[in-house]
Amino acid sequence: MAMQTAFDHEQLQRAQALRNARLGLLLWRFANGMAFIFFVFANLLMRNVQPSWPPPGVERLPIALPIAVTLVILLSGVTAARLLKAVRANQFGEALRFGLATLALGVVFLIGLLAAGAQVPPSGPYSSIAWAMLFFHGLHATIASLLLGVVLIGVWRGRYSAEKHWGVEASVVFWHFVGAMWLVFFAVIYVL
Repeated sequence: MAMQTAFDHEQLQRAQALRNARLGLLLWRFANGMAFIFFVFANLLMRNVQPSWPPPGVERLPIALPIAVTLVILLSGVTAARLLKAVRANQFGEALRFGLATLALGVVFLIGLLAAGAQVPPSGPYSSIAWAMLFFHGLHATIASLLLGVVLIGVWRGRYSAEKHWGVEASVVFWHFVGAMWLVFFAVIYVL
């Protein structure tokens, strides 16, 4: 009986720790989302004080490459979700395949983001806000890729299971956050 009570107490503690971690990640996403929203508002305010956007003499940014990287980050969201699903099902070979695919797509996304940044002509406020937004997002995509790489090492070493996979869950949630923020930045930088 005492053994059962200790086990129940330990299970309750783990469940509470997981709830706390999930709440912490939710609060982090909210706070970090506000930083992304800051860049959106900065972009919109810069547009508002200019006679036209882009400013006279500056061409609109090419959109083909950003569309391609948007498709890449969307596809990587699918592979990231499959990674988490595989870990939850204790299918670690599958998890590694989807994790590596996600990481490869992340690298392609980052290379595309660098190339998109190189397409921004120096032009004062127009280029400054575009470069700032692209850099800020690239920083987050780099961190998400590194985090995913660490998680994949953990998957390879057998550190996760269907019952214990918070690291995988957190990295996938962060990956989806990066993807969602790219959709917002893409719309603001290239569509509006």
